Amino acid sequence: MGSGRRLGVGLLLVAVAALSLIGCSGDDKPSLSEQLAHYTDSGDGCQQVVSAISYADTSLKPAGQERYVTWTDEVRSKISAVSGTVALEVRDFPSKRALDQARRTARLADRTAAAGVPTAKRVRLLQEYRREAAEMVVVCARLVGDS
Repeated sequence: MGSGRRLGVGLLLVAVAALSLIGCSGDDKPSLSEQLAHYTDSGDGCQQVVSAISYADTSLKPAGQERYVTWTDEVRSKISAVSGTVALEVRDFPSKRALDQARRTARLADRTAAAGVPTAKRVRLLQEYRREAAEMVVVCARLVGDS
């Protein structure tokens, strides 16, 4: 086979490979939010967020002792998990009120857990986060009941 013919065959193989990749470009691939909608159980936003709040509480001092919390990466990570759970469950809350409360709680969780926050400010943020998290638990208890 001559070099011209080899070059032609090589170009043909490259073109076939390129076309097969273009056909798999992912245009028909569902968005990340659509993929996550199938990852989480429908309608369980309240249960998941209350669980995340409880998980974060295991690393905190009792209410009223916020100034004695040692802000380790683990503590900050557990509080951040509340925000992450809200993001995953955004379509799974039983009402707009629950979703709005979850978003308020998530914003405060993010601010409380952020790196570099001065301790005095973090203590105030933790107190605010706890009030919003407690309200989240109450809102969910009213909506979900004993299910």
